[in-house]
This record gives sequence, structure tokens and C-alpha cells, in this order.
Amino acid sequence: MSQQHENNTSCSYRSLPWASELIWFPVAVTTACLHYVTSPLGFELVMSGLVVGGFFGLILIPILFGVGIVYLLEYTQLLPSNFVWMVAQWFIIPFSIYYVVFILIFNQQHLSVKDANCCPNNRNILERASAKFLYSHQDYLQMTCVPWSSSESDDNNNDNDVAKLPPHKQYVIAVHPHGIHCTPLGLFSTVGSSFDVQFPGLVGCKLTGLAATIIFKIPLVREMFLNMGYVDASRTVASKVLEEGRSLFVCTGGEEESMYTTPGKDTVVLKRRKGFVRLALSYGADLVPVFGVGNNDLYTTYSFLLGPRLWIQKNFGIALPLFHGRWGTPIPHKRQVRVLIGKPISTPRPKVIGAKPDDDLVDEYHTKYINALIELHSKNVKDRILEIR
Repeated sequence: MSQQHENNTSCSYRSLPWASELIWFPVAVTTACLHYVTSPLGFELVMSGLVVGGFFGLILIPILFGVGIVYLLEYTQLLPSNFVWMVAQWFIIPFSIYYVVFILIFNQQHLSVKDANCCPNNRNILERASAKFLYSHQDYLQMTCVPWSSSESDDNNNDNDVAKLPPHKQYVIAVHPHGIHCTPLGLFSTVGSSFDVQFPGLVGCKLTGLAATIIFKIPLVREMFLNMGYVDASRTVASKVLEEGRSLFVCTGGEEESMYTTPGKDTVVLKRRKGFVRLALSYGADLVPVFGVGNNDLYTTYSFLLGPRLWIQKNFGIALPLFHGRWGTPIPHKRQVRVLIGKPISTPRPKVIGAKPDDDLVDEYHTKYINALIELHSKNVKDRILEIR
């Protein structure tokens, strides 16, 4: 990953509740230690792929961290034999109840756009080392940003076609495909990423990511996404982002699209997904199509019981993809991910900012968007066609 540069220095960032900071601390320590150990040995990228690829298992880190400390203290006989029960009785159980009730259930930080900026993770040595480890999976996947001026093979490009996304304008950046993990999102929520270098001034203060509500109900995954500046993907919150003059990025296919992930095949769920177009038209934001070439090839997937799993996803909002990576682990297969940035589609400025656009206008720009995405894909991906559901 490119070195972080000093843009967005005036940004303010979220302060997480003390319980969130406490539960995240073991993750920060563990990943920082992994950075210092695995980087000199040359396998930091693979280890980062394991941790990030299996991020739903992050909750295991504080548990193993705590067990390790208790075992070490008891082994050295620095604590009485009943120490574990005492800690569980007087701290772990009450803390767990507090965290579930006041953080996972009642805390609404993900519904607020205040300070919802991508944190540069450079406040202290622990944070810097942890961030280097977690974000090195972008290097593992050789994730690169390919803007439209260099992705198109048109020799007639002129100066007006040079890829630019001026930060004073607003954009609704739609990312496809979701894959098992919507990996390309990392480029838009990482200070110093290839997207940040190519289009300076957006990542941080000007660009906010949308994530499914369920993300903010999973311990540690919640904290990770809050630190990266994400907010809830509801229309109300997304509208607040645009009202603040920011741009937003979202993986429009969501959990349903992840269920169709198949190596060697590009499928996007888009025909009935018009909410992001409606948002762009309501605020006069440009629509930017983005496609992550290779994102669907990172994991081996299985279609076993796909019908019932799609039913569960549709009715309960829970995606249950069957997949594995290298050696049967969450480590993604070694595939390059090229993130194609399409040319922005300008939208008319609404008479009233935030007003609901006419349905015919939404259909018109939805069709324009689909055609632009198909063109972006066909010009850059030659071994498969794009299937739109």
C-alpha cells in the first residue's frame, strides 16, 4: 500500500465508547505484534489475508488474548488459583452484558455522520503497526486502482478525458461485485491507497462508506468499520451524508450479490437496485461505476442448497455463502484485483435539494448506469461477460 500522505489534516475522527476501545485493544496489540514478527520473515501479506479474510472471527482474538494472559499469570504463580473465576464473576460477565446492551443494541454511532471519516491510524506506534498489518492485504491482492483514462483502449482520449474526481463535487460511487467480501471497498476507506493517491482529497473528510446494519451488530467488526468511517446503509443515513456535502460509496448488490459469487463468472444484482440512483438524483451527485476485476475469484464457492440459502437471505437478511480460500482457510486465493473506476455520469441539479426525483428520471439514469457498467466491464474484461440480475 502506498505511504499515507498528509491530506485531510483538518479532519476530526470518531471517538469510540470506552467499551469498544477496550474490546479492540487486544486486536490492536495482536495485529501490531504480527506486523513486527511476520514482516521481517516475509509472510505478513499471507497472515494479513488470513485475519482480514476471516474478519467475522475477530471476536476470537480478545478471548484468546485474555486466556493467554490468565494462563501466563497462573503458570508463573503470580495469581491465586481461583483468579479465573474471580475475573469472570467481577469483570468479564458484567462487561459482556454491558457491551451487548449498551454498544450492540443501544449505541447509534453508526447512524450518525458526525466525524464519520476514515481514520489515518497514525496516532501512536501501536495503531500504526496494527494498520500496516491489516491493510497489507491490499498488497497481497496487488489491489490497484485503474481510472477510466488508463482503462480505456481508446487512442482518441484528449485532456478532457483525463481521470479526475474533484473533491469539491459530490459522487455516489457504486462498487461491484460484492464477492464473498467486498474487497475493493478498502481502496475508498484507506488513507494512502492507490485510489487516494490517484484522486487526492476524497478519502477521509469527503468520502463516507455505507455498510449493512448487521455489520454494526457484530463485535469487533463493528469497531473496525466505525474506525474506517462507515455508516449505516439506510436511505435516511445516506441522505445525511449527501446533505453534509460529502460523497459516498456503497456495494449496491449487498448480501444477495455475495450469494452469486462464482470464480470465473461476474454476476451483479442491479436490475431492481435503484436506491443509489435515486440518491444521486436527489442531491445532484455524479454516479461513478466501479468494478473489481478478480474479486469473484478470491474464494472457491459452492452452489449446494443455493435456493434455500437465497430464501434465508431474502427473508432474514442473513447471507450464508459456502466458500473457502487457500488450503481450506479464509486466506484469499492469490489473485490480482484491479479496481476499474468508470467515468462519472453527471446528473441534473434538482430544483429542491433532497427532493424525491421523478420515477421516469430514475429509470433513465438507472439504464444509463447499467450501460456504462457493461461498457466498463466489456472494455477491460475479455475472458467473461457480465451477467446482470
